[in-house]
Amino acid sequence: MRLRGKGYSLCFMGLVWMILLAITGCASSTPSWTKFEGSAVEKSFPVPKEASITETALNNSRMDYVHYSLSGINESSSVPEEYQQAIYEWGWTEQEDQNSGTTRVYKKDKVIVQLTIHDNSFTVLVPKQEKKTVIQGLESSP
Repeated sequence: MRLRGKGYSLCFMGLVWMILLAITGCASSTPSWTKFEGSAVEKSFPVPKEASITETALNNSRMDYVHYSLSGINESSSVPEEYQQAIYEWGWTEQEDQNSGTTRVYKKDKVIVQLTIHDNSFTVLVPKQEKKTVIQGLESSP
């Protein structure tokens, strides 16, 4: 009878050990940088598929932005090389003269995107383009 109890205990401990191994394997702290999808704020700008949205501000009069959570990135190392490569492959060019601190500015056609790297997160911000309105004066008839 005692052998049966030890067998169940060992089986239970083995099961717990396998579950812990699976959890730690799935909770990798470094992004894979292999799969990208369009950002929620600008579909033609790539974001890692592993990133999850934590905050959005869409339809703001001055800008639209999305804040993503992604463990394994940090502001001290800026944009990871693999992510930078994906951005270029999606047709974006960096506007180095407009970069500031941990914010990188990219342009594609007439669209500007600002990418800011934080510790374990990043923000994709699209400033609104200023629309110049044409005001025509009324001509008075003589």
